[in-house]
Amino acid sequence: MPVRERARQLGRGALAAVVAVGALSTAVAPAARASHTPQPSSVTIAGSLDTELGCAADWDPACPDAQLAYDANDDAWQRSWSLPAGAFDYKAALNGGWAENYGLGGVANGPNVPLPLDASATVKFYYDHKSHWVTSDRNAT
Repeated sequence: MPVRERARQLGRGALAAVVAVGALSTAVAPAARASHTPQPSSVTIAGSLDTELGCAADWDPACPDAQLAYDANDDAWQRSWSLPAGAFDYKAALNGGWAENYGLGGVANGPNVPLPLDASATVKFYYDHKSHWVTSDRNAT
């Protein structure tokens, strides 16, 4: 039954309620329908730093030496590496390929995350699959 017809049957006060509920369900629906891919089987810090992590080449999403480990207590993927000074860029590549990857700001196929290091340092990387946020302890606290 159309909303107008139903409202006519219920009266003027009901019309406002029907419209309000309709607006609310429309506003809530996109958030409720937000879909996420299943938890990945692997998360790789793929970037210009991969050879420093032990990979044969940079930007290799399949390199096991650049993979994060899932921490169930934090519900996030993370790992630390010692890196030399340099200007690096990276992304989180999921499941060993580029089909699903996240860059700066957690954007799918987004821009690279910059990582400038003035001196060699141990850097801890993080990836949160709920928000798709990828960062390091040098990019964020």
